[in-house]
Amino acid sequence: MKPDRELLAEALKDLHKGETVERALGRVVRRNGGTYEEYVRIMADVRELAVKEKLTSVDATRRLAQS
Repeated sequence: MKPDRELLAEALKDLHKGETVERALGRVVRRNGGTYEEYVRIMADVRELAVKEKLTSVDATRRLAQS
């Protein structure tokens, strides 16, 4: 499976209008052969950053994808 950064970047690119990052990331993780546990781990990192920095899920995902 690809590194987390690449999965997050792909989820941002694949984000449909009105769709949540969670749904897009889930689709990308499944497409790349990942497990639900991997999806949960990555989303936990996104949510942790979003709360810590007071960001939206999309902004937190962008930041993690760039780091």
